[in-house]
Amino acid sequence: MPEIDRIIPPALQGVYDSWHFAPATIANGLIFCSGIIGTSPGGDTPDFNRQSGLSGAEAATASAESGLEDLQAVRDPEGQFATAFEALRAILRAAGADLCDLVEITTYHLDMARHMEAFVRVKDRYLIAPYPAWTAIGVAELIVPGGLLEIRAVARHPDGQAT
Repeated sequence: MPEIDRIIPPALQGVYDSWHFAPATIANGLIFCSGIIGTSPGGDTPDFNRQSGLSGAEAATASAESGLEDLQAVRDPEGQFATAFEALRAILRAAGADLCDLVEITTYHLDMARHMEAFVRVKDRYLIAPYPAWTAIGVAELIVPGGLLEIRAVARHPDGQAT
């Protein structure tokens, strides 16, 4: 049976402890990232020079009494999409990879027709050729109120193995 490593960036330890899932796992040289929504404390777009894309989840799990209802989606759609990509990047870096190592992304969208143009603009700032496979799915609801997008991803580990 293959060994599976759990990737838990320090900012997401509360997510693992309170909500009982790993932000990412590594098995057979692949990194499987749980879905991520662009959240922040207060719903403002984070200043990525001072905050990580993980600041919303970190703030929401700061106390043992925190629950999923404490997550706040970034209110600005483009800011929310950028925050989701920044969070994905932070998780991949904790696993020893980066966005250039993505092999597949699946994106789940609320009101896809309304926000797709903005999403593609943001996606194209973060993902460069050679591009990963991509599937976009329209959904009725996401776990975080105000969430417009959730990104789930698979990346290759640069070493081809677990950390």
